[in-house]
Amino acid sequence: MYTLTTKEAIEAVRKNLDELGLNESVMYDTESTDNASLDETIARSLPEAINRIHLAAPAYMLEGEELRDFDDVAVFDGVLRFSCTADYLRLVAFQARDSRIVVTEAIPESSPEGRKQLNPFICGRYDRPRLVRLQGAQGSPTFNYYSLGSDSYDGNPSDAIQRFSFVRELRYDKDAQGYPVSTGLRQNAIDTLTSMVLAIYGAADKANYFSEKAKPI
Repeated sequence: MYTLTTKEAIEAVRKNLDELGLNESVMYDTESTDNASLDETIARSLPEAINRIHLAAPAYMLEGEELRDFDDVAVFDGVLRFSCTADYLRLVAFQARDSRIVVTEAIPESSPEGRKQLNPFICGRYDRPRLVRLQGAQGSPTFNYYSLGSDSYDGNPSDAIQRFSFVRELRYDKDAQGYPVSTGLRQNAIDTLTSMVLAIYGAADKANYFSEKAKPI
């Protein structure tokens, strides 16, 4: 992961604004009393910009954080259930110990594919597994993994989890010097941030330009 500092983000966004000629506006004038306000807007928007680009990017562009500790781990009829105890934003990779298949998507329980998992004849198996995020889970997000290689599981349920890699949801912290972003998405995050700042100041057309530019390929 790349640490995108608040200082770097402010400089990069201001550079984008300068290239648009917006430095001619009093709003963006470096001698203006609004200078500090613009910097604060950029700083406050930075974690949300990173969250947005992490949600939009394809899984192969994400650099995840490995999680080792889980809550409420259980196995029933070959289905592995567990809760993520961290500030989960998005799955990067999940792998059960008895499968060579890495799952890169958490399917909503209410989706057609999610509902299919309730049918024992067509639900995911260890050679074509599915990970479902349950609806309405209080607190930590909860998942069902369909399915382990055996309907019966005699070991410690936590041992069935080989790998769980995820992207953490970021929140603004006035004391933070920077925030982690997947290395290949650094510029996308800056362009997203620029779009957000332009939208805040009412420059919708220019905001749309940077929003399109920010989309991961």
